[in-house]
Order: sequence, then C-alpha cells, then structure tokens
Amino acid sequence: MIAGSNDGPTESINSFRKVSTAKRPAFFLVLALIVVTVATLACYSFTELMVAYDDSAYLSADIVQTRVNTESGIEAIRLLLAQPKETRTDFGGIYNNPNMFQAITVSTGADGTTASNFSVIATDLDETGRYGGIRFGLRDESAKLNVNTLPILDQYSDAIMALVPVDDSSTEVLSDSVAVNLLMALPGMTEDVAEAILDWIDEDDEARELGVESEYYNTLTTPYDAANGPLQSVEELLLIRGVTPTLLFGADANRNGVLDADEQQRFGVGIETAGALGWAAYLTVHGVESNRREDGSDRVNVNQDDLELLYDQLLDALGDESYASYIVAYRISGQSDNESDVENLNAALGIDADTAQQTADENDAGGGPSQPWASEALDELDLSGGGSNQLGQVLDLIGSTVSIGQGDSAVTYQSPFAEDPISMALYMPLLMDALTTQDSYVTPGRINLNECPAELLYGIPLLDSETVDLILEYRAEETDDVNRHFETWPLVAGLITLDQMKILQPLLTGGGDVYSAQIVGYFENSGAFHRTDVVIDATTVNPKIVAQRDLSHLGRGFDLTTLGIRGLATAATQ
Repeated sequence: MIAGSNDGPTESINSFRKVSTAKRPAFFLVLALIVVTVATLACYSFTELMVAYDDSAYLSADIVQTRVNTESGIEAIRLLLAQPKETRTDFGGIYNNPNMFQAITVSTGADGTTASNFSVIATDLDETGRYGGIRFGLRDESAKLNVNTLPILDQYSDAIMALVPVDDSSTEVLSDSVAVNLLMALPGMTEDVAEAILDWIDEDDEARELGVESEYYNTLTTPYDAANGPLQSVEELLLIRGVTPTLLFGADANRNGVLDADEQQRFGVGIETAGALGWAAYLTVHGVESNRREDGSDRVNVNQDDLELLYDQLLDALGDESYASYIVAYRISGQSDNESDVENLNAALGIDADTAQQTADENDAGGGPSQPWASEALDELDLSGGGSNQLGQVLDLIGSTVSIGQGDSAVTYQSPFAEDPISMALYMPLLMDALTTQDSYVTPGRINLNECPAELLYGIPLLDSETVDLILEYRAEETDDVNRHFETWPLVAGLITLDQMKILQPLLTGGGDVYSAQIVGYFENSGAFHRTDVVIDATTVNPKIVAQRDLSHLGRGFDLTTLGIRGLATAATQ
C-alpha cells in the first residue's frame, strides 16, 4: 500500500517534467532566430552603408580630379598665350588645333589606364560665316561686338556716317548712329531695345527717342537705376528693358555653344536658324587687343617727339633706310592725299586733326617737280626741331608726299609706300606689325574681321553687302599670307579702296588678345565631369583670368566621342 501510494505522485511529477521539457527548446529557437535576423540585417545595412561611402569617396575623388583637369587646362592655355603669336602659330595656332585642345590627358590613374582628360571646345563658323559646328580651340573676344565701346562710336557717329555713300543702294543704313546699326545686326534686335542698351551704358540720364533711363526702371516692382556706365558682364543686359533670357541665350539651354538635338526639338529651331544661340554669342565686354608686334616686342610710335630717336627705331624695326627716312620726313613736311577723310577719321579716333594738317598750306606752296623719294633728301631737314605733322593712322603714309624746300625751289617727293596692290602686299604687313600712332598699351573694342560672325560685318554701315560677301568668300580660303594677320588684308586683296580702309580701321582688327575658353574635364570610363568657362587677358606678359563661370550644373555639354577618347585601357590590353 505504501509503495502504491508513493507511485502516484512520482508519475505526476515526471509527467509534468516531460511536458515542460518539451516546450522550452522551441521558445529559445525562435528568440535565437530573431536575434540572428536582426544582426544579419544590421550587418547588411552597415555593409551597404560602407559600400555607399566607398563609392561616394571614389566619386568625390573623380569629381575633384575632373576639376583639377579643367584647372590644368586653364594653366595650359595661360602658358600658351604667354608666348608670342609667332610661337603659337608654330604650335598649330589657337583657333582650331585638336593636338593642343582635344582629349589632353592629365592623369592616367594608379593603374595607368584610367585616363582623365580635358578638352577645349568652341563654336565654329560655317562657309557662310555664320555659327555652326564645333572646333577645338579658343574664342577671340574681339570676334564679338564689345558693348562697352558703343558709346564712343555713338559719340562720333556724325563724322563716321558722313562718309557712308548715300547713293549706294547696297549699303543698308538703319540709323544715323553707328552703334545702333551694329546692334541692329543681331538677329531679333529692334531699334527700341538697341537704344535702351545705349541708354543703359552711356553716362547721361537723358533718354533717347526710343530708349529709357532710370526714370523708367524706378517704376518697376523692384526699382533700380540704370548703370550709366560699362557693363560688368553680358548677363547684365537682362536688366535692360526688352532684353529677355530667350533673346540673350536663344535655344542654347546648356550654354555649350551648339544646338543639341533636344534643344532643337524643344524650341523648334534648327542649326541654321538665325539667332538660335542668342545675342550672347555676338556680344562681349572683354574685347581688347595689345599694341605689340607679333613677336611680342614693342611697336614704334611714329608720333613721338624725338625724330632722331624715331629714325633709329624705324631703321631697326623696318630694316629699310628708305622707309625710315621717309616717315621721319613726313613728320616734318608730309601731306596725305585725302585730307578731308583723314580729318573726319581723326575726329572719330579722338585725335586733334588740326595738328595733322597745319603744314598743308606750306606744302601746297611748293611747285617743284615730283620725284621718287631718296633717303639723302632727309639730310636737308632739321630733325632736332621735332615734327609738326601727326599721323592719324599708319595708312596716312600710303600715297602721300613730302615737300622739301621753299617756293620755286621746293621739291615734292613721292611716298615709297605706293598704293598699288602688289607693292602693298609686300610692305603692308611690316607697317601694320611694326608701327603705331599711339602710346596706349591696348586698343579696345575693334571687331576681328577674320573670326567674327557674318552678321557683325553686315551691320557695319560703311560696308555694302556685296563687299561683305567678298570678304567672307576670301577669308574662307586657307592661306599662309601674312597679310591675313591684319585688318588691312581686304585692301591688299583689292576688295576695298584705301579711303574705305582708312574709315574702317577704327572699327576692324585682324585679331584680339583676350580669349575665352569652354573647358571640360572628364574621365573616359565614368560619368564624372567638370565644365567651366573662363576669360583670359593675354595683353600682359603674364596672362590673367578676368572672368570664370562654373557650368557643371548645366551638364557635360558633349558626349565622350566628341570630347575625345585616348583609349589607354585598350592600348594596355593590346
């Protein structure tokens, strides 16, 4: 009985233990699975975060490298522009030179195959002289119209416009103002907007007939005053009445200087559409040229006071005793063949024309024979007294005369600088390169007729459309003629007359010395890039950056095939 009574409770206890033992392992297994899952997710998240940070570090490094590429491009351009123009030509030039400006490798990476490059791309001109296509090189800011020089041209419009032939139907004159005519050449420009631009940058508060001054701008919701001074950038034009972003920048939304396919579709324009790139493609505030020779040396100022020093400098620069002696003699008793045009032109240049003509009556008094210039004739003149003649421009020497002596004994000598095209082709590059009539270090605002778009040439009221067509046709031809380096080449080519060239010289130039560049730094095997636009002033010995703008937020602008691929990885594999 006792044994029986002991068996009952024992079985109950054992039975309870079995039940408890069977349930406990399942609970801890679920808990363990939950812990492992959370730990795994945490580890995975941490790994993903580390991978993202790693990718970000590499991407940041790539972006920094592309920025370094563009900075390297800027320094390479500055180094090239520090060289004389002759040296730049030996390197292939700066207008379209893929060897110097396309896919220039800055770094090949740690593995030697990850190329990062820079390319310098500019808008090209087609055979008609209008914007179209691309090239690899720099943009001459003198190939655009310098807005800040327009008030000067406007001030002397009467003197310049008086020389425009009114009976020539091929010469389209839209206004009595030279400045307005030049602005009206821009596609989509209207006379009221042109006059508003001139009112904005001139110094007075008097509004033109179709323009506006501060009185108008002060009535706007956000009032402001007209600048009444030079523009600091082309973008400042957006403050002027009638100037809109569409007019200023056209359909070129990413500011790369060409019309991409999406831009053509979005704005409904074609590559050939006039003004598709906007007015910004035709205007600048930086156009300047250096008053130096192509080899970088100083030009000889023919208007300096010391004639003995002038003779020595001329002999050294020109290498011809006949040329040097005649120029000195002209300073004492010379006379230009076209006094009226010279007088008007000197007025347009702001030079006192009276000094250039004060000996004309004395020269006319001479009735002696006319003969070719002889260097020995200079011995009859006293160089120590200085020269009473001032040259308005170097072209005054062409076809001029010098009278030596008084009354019936006076002898008139003909200029060794003859007016025929064959002679001019020989001496003109020497005169234009070596001589100047001013002490100024730079000359601002003239238009580079070799690279400017056709619209600007058609806007010059002194040139008829047929002459512009011929200039565009001639400049499209490839040539090594040194005359093309100077604005006088249409004269040498017989496209215009000497009188016309004298009038046009204050408006035209053969090339400037301030350049802009669109530089893209990029990798060949990734999408990292950096794009910048920079303006560099090369009128100084050490070219300096005068403006820089980051364009990376507008996209790379060009695909890799256009920018250029060196293919280092493929070359390494091969």
